[in-house]
Amino acid sequence: MAEITVTANMREIEGGFQPTMPILSVRQVEKAFGGRDSITRALAGVSFDVAPGEFVAIMGPSGSGKTTLLNCVATIDKVTSGQILVDGHDITQMGRRQLAKFRRDELGFIFQDFNLLDTLTGFENIALGLTIKRVSPALIPRKVEDIAATLGVKDVLRKYPYQMSGGQKQRIAAARAMVSDPKLILADEPTGALDSRSSAVMLEMLEVLNENLGATIMMVTHDSFAASFSNRVLFLRDGLVFNEIRRGTMSREQFFARIMEVIGFLGGEAEHAA
Repeated sequence: MAEITVTANMREIEGGFQPTMPILSVRQVEKAFGGRDSITRALAGVSFDVAPGEFVAIMGPSGSGKTTLLNCVATIDKVTSGQILVDGHDITQMGRRQLAKFRRDELGFIFQDFNLLDTLTGFENIALGLTIKRVSPALIPRKVEDIAATLGVKDVLRKYPYQMSGGQKQRIAAARAMVSDPKLILADEPTGALDSRSSAVMLEMLEVLNENLGATIMMVTHDSFAASFSNRVLFLRDGLVFNEIRRGTMSREQFFARIMEVIGFLGGEAEHAA
């Protein structure tokens, strides 16, 4: 399998096709850790695009750079070189205040450990992002209830996180990520803390966010089953994009089998469930 070259995404229009503006463009991104005597290159020149409405999974063995990549896109880590553009804006050139506003307005996060505030109800956890963005208080209840209904958690809006199941907490976290209509959802091992049943519910919910609400999702995962819910999988190895596969017209079962083939080629380091 050769390293790929990512081409521009295309959309059909009357009379032909034309390129679409990627929502995320990663251009020759490098990230090094350490000092002069001991440097580790976690990312060694990663490039790819994500189109609006895509659901992309990032996979690779431990040490491949997938978590570092997510952290760079999330502005948790600063790139050593290269560019990351979100909706055409180069986040690698932003100052601290610009980055804070960018994270607040443009990104949604779904974490493995939920990151819900224990002292707030489900409703308050979801509404927090809207409050920070200074959305009119009169509009908040409707927005929260609408996204909660879409994700099937209206019945736990008045409960605190300790009163919820793992799956309910994860869906509240996803509702919080989506309620402010971010440009990009970043999911970091979203099924890692869930049992198999809750994982399946979570993945189906991500499908709903993507297919019904048009959410653009970039998910880092080691789980081939989770990756099979995406539209496209990028495989990292040694800090580079090593290969990619697209679901296209494949069923999820066929896509899962194809993912497992690539994982096997990479050395078999992935969890999977059927």
